[in-house]
Amino acid sequence: MTKKRTYIILIIAILGVLGLYFYNKYNVAPTIDIAKLDVVDQDTNKFDISSLKGKKVIVSFYASWCPNCIEELKVLNSIKNQKLSDIEVLAITDESIEKLVAFKTKTQYPFTFLTITAQFPEIGINSIPVTYLLNTKGEIVYNNVGYVEWNDESTLEHLKSLME
Repeated sequence: MTKKRTYIILIIAILGVLGLYFYNKYNVAPTIDIAKLDVVDQDTNKFDISSLKGKKVIVSFYASWCPNCIEELKVLNSIKNQKLSDIEVLAITDESIEKLVAFKTKTQYPFTFLTITAQFPEIGINSIPVTYLLNTKGEIVYNNVGYVEWNDESTLEHLKSLME
């Protein structure tokens, strides 16, 4: 094998490893113990996510400046009463309480708005929105990085069935 060929193979291997690293970092939802997250409500009261055990829960990590996050929360709001009435929605940001309150006041969505006491990268979230679905046992049954097509009936029914 020539030196040139060896270098080419080495470069391809390095690029492949880098590609996998960045794909995993930005396109794969991190493994998080949702129940152990340190989150607070707008009044800085600690919120115990494990208190929702027995309920189906959508956990959406968002930011008020993120267009895909805003759109996803808007769609969830539009279908909440008719199609998600038995499901709790937690909207979690890493922004300040002031920004959380401003966004909550502006949107008036019937969700539980929380802020995490850490920054998203500290818990492995490097791209938003990130969505987790919890079943009634509090187990993560689905996760997704990026916008979820909640308006698509087959997607919605599939995701709801996972939470049973």
